[in-house]
Amino acid sequence: ADGSASVASRMEEFGIGTEVGGAVGMGEAALGAYKEMANAAIMLGRPDVLYSLMLLSVNLPIWSTGEYRNNFSSSALGLGNKSSEDTNIKEALKPYLKHLIPRLLRACNDPNSQTREQMTTLWIGLTGGGADARALVNENLITTVDTLIGDATNKLWRTRVGACGALSDMIVGRGWEELGGGEAMTIEDNPDAGHQTAASRLLRLFRTTVRSLDDVRLTVRESGETLSRSVRSLTIRLCDASKCNEGNGSFYTNKSDKSSLAAAATALPWLVQYGLNQPCAEATGFAISCLLGIVEVAKPRTLQPVLPDLIGSLLMAQSGLEPAALNYLQTRAAGQDSNRFEQLERLRLQMAQSGPISVALATCLDMVKSLDTDSQKAAIIPHIDSAIRCGAGFATRAAAADAVSTLCSNCPTAFKFNGSSTSNPTVRLLRALYYASERERGSAARDKMTHAFGNIAKLAPGASVRSLALRLCERYKLATGSNNDPKARKAAAAALRAIAVRASNQFQYGGSNNIWMKRVLPISYLGRKDKEVCDVFQEVWDEGGQAANLADISAIHMTLQEKILPYLTKSIIDALDDVSWERRVIACSTLNELCGSNILSPSPRMPDPSSYKPEDLISRARQRSESSHKILSACVKLITNTRVWDGKEHLLETTSKIAVKWIEKDGIA
Repeated sequence: ADGSASVASRMEEFGIGTEVGGAVGMGEAALGAYKEMANAAIMLGRPDVLYSLMLLSVNLPIWSTGEYRNNFSSSALGLGNKSSEDTNIKEALKPYLKHLIPRLLRACNDPNSQTREQMTTLWIGLTGGGADARALVNENLITTVDTLIGDATNKLWRTRVGACGALSDMIVGRGWEELGGGEAMTIEDNPDAGHQTAASRLLRLFRTTVRSLDDVRLTVRESGETLSRSVRSLTIRLCDASKCNEGNGSFYTNKSDKSSLAAAATALPWLVQYGLNQPCAEATGFAISCLLGIVEVAKPRTLQPVLPDLIGSLLMAQSGLEPAALNYLQTRAAGQDSNRFEQLERLRLQMAQSGPISVALATCLDMVKSLDTDSQKAAIIPHIDSAIRCGAGFATRAAAADAVSTLCSNCPTAFKFNGSSTSNPTVRLLRALYYASERERGSAARDKMTHAFGNIAKLAPGASVRSLALRLCERYKLATGSNNDPKARKAAAAALRAIAVRASNQFQYGGSNNIWMKRVLPISYLGRKDKEVCDVFQEVWDEGGQAANLADISAIHMTLQEKILPYLTKSIIDALDDVSWERRVIACSTLNELCGSNILSPSPRMPDPSSYKPEDLISRARQRSESSHKILSACVKLITNTRVWDGKEHLLETTSKIAVKWIEKDGIA
């Protein structure tokens, strides 16, 4: 006997059914139901009832022959008619129904059609079908659900198929209290540790669903898809306080509100942390579908605890669910025509922005302003930063950039952090946006990132923005000459334009080094002559220069070019000394413009000199003369160099113009 038990346990361990009493496919764990059925048959004085139940529960070919089906079918034993004997049988089986119902329901969804047919007949005969069967299931709902959840992970694949099918039918339309009620459960809690609450059953349903969707058997996966639709419907219903609470006609109450909060607090953390990280694509799709449904029906305060994680997960899902074929097509198109690459990129962005994930993401971003504390709002920024830095596709980075722009307008307090170093999440996000825009290949996504960069620069600490602006100027200068990189120059110019247009308040204070006047505006003035970025730097000069000019109020009315003339002179001389001939030509063109504006010439005569301080007039004249002297010295030095380069004739013309201005002033001409 001990040897037989050992063999049976080994077979059960490896998922192999044992043969007990002529029944194939029945393990030791399932014999308890048959013992209950045998006891019930003996108490009724109808041993043949046991054979009928066994007939409908096993799959031996002999039981499918006409002779046995007719002799031991439910109708032959009187279980399907309305006789008084049938009533006695039902009454006698009532104490055992809570053990029989899970197995009967599972067998009604057996993959074998004959088993399903006979078990359905038996089920109707025992329960009466319809409303009577529904009432009987309601009475034994919790025990039945717990048993079927355990059967859904059984080692026998037929058992898993039947359990998934039975669960998908049973959980439809159920309420929180029907599943056991209770408080919410965190993901750290073990739902299998004896918790008899609705939260534990909901978490076990999630685990069962994702496991069935990733099953090795195709039949189990198909049954798992049916179960996933039912679990999704159940989850959305439990999280919607406006729906009927317990499935019995009671509409919205405070109790239903509390139940919906508990359901959402249980489901959302698991779906975000575990559901979206499933290796199976179908399981991930199930988790995303549940999340989208919950976001659509849940209240803002229901989503508050997991809103930062939820936003980060939705951002990462933008590219994760995109077909890989689209990326392949766009890459192939780039080798043929750059316009096709841009067209496909815009098409992909339109598809992503019109999808359900974008709708859910927009809903979550609108909820940010309703969060209770600023710390909860600030917790979202690191998730967006991670999406930009670690996003696998440009759809995720573009969605993250849009999220930044939305939060900057709707909830600017989310970007308020102490400090200006890299430990500040806003500063990290600011830099991440720039470097992502510099690396981004497509113009559509790059424009979104640049737009977001400008919006967040308005809210970022001034010291961090100024430090980054200095890097942008250096990046622009290094991307010229022998290191010619038009893409890097365009990215740096676009970032400076974003600061000037969308964060012009930063130009009002340049710090102790006054970097806007000394570095950014001189570079922008010269950049207006760069054919590839001339329009961009023109906007930087117009918008940023206006803001800086208003902040710098001098005693004598001067143009912006004259105010920054010493710094502009230094930038021009650096360009003239550059090894790049293109930079030298740009410097010559800038000098011609300054000569035409009478900036590199003696100070004009003031209409009423007595209204100005003498030291101001002297300082202005000295500034002009010193700048002209430095430029003339640099030009003469470059002219005397015997090396010839394209555009050197413009240098001769510029030098003569500056000299003539000062000669005419002295009356030598």
